[in-house]
Amino acid sequence: MVYSVTAFTTIKRISVKSLRLTRYWSQEQLAQLSNLNVRTIQRIEKGEGAGLETLKSLASVFEISVDELKSVIERDNQPGNKESLRSEHGKEMHEQAKAKVKAIRYFYALTAFLVTVFVLFMLPNYNGGENTGPLIVVFLSFATLVAGLAIYVFEPFGAKWEKAKVAKIVQQQNQERCLDNKN
Repeated sequence: MVYSVTAFTTIKRISVKSLRLTRYWSQEQLAQLSNLNVRTIQRIEKGEGAGLETLKSLASVFEISVDELKSVIERDNQPGNKESLRSEHGKEMHEQAKAKVKAIRYFYALTAFLVTVFVLFMLPNYNGGENTGPLIVVFLSFATLVAGLAIYVFEPFGAKWEKAKVAKIVQQQNQERCLDNKN
């Protein structure tokens, strides 16, 4: 996915840190992906200067032009921007967290409801094995509902998982290149 800074800036201000966070990268992961030092990433996020090669590396990783990255850094260095960025990002993160908590609460409530229905209404109709087939079908239906909702709510293969896998593969490739360069 290509992120265009110009598309983001029309909606809200953006910073190098928020570019990194939208991809769920830590400073260490960004440093590995861009072949820069973690301290360099920290300095840039604090608003200190960066050389052209550093900007090229970061722009390449973020899939934007160097000019777009420079404008992002210049906006970061303007007074007053950092507080508004923090508050906007904090509000957005808070809203996302609230939505996630609601989804988890709904998942647990539905699971408890389905288990209660099964125990109170289905098991008493067991009749010594006479209704085993329908009970199994109902149980499997409930289990499928719970599993589907769990996948939707907990996103085991969502964006965070994808970013972690990409970062891991890039790290392995970098390690292999380093080994090849030494040989």
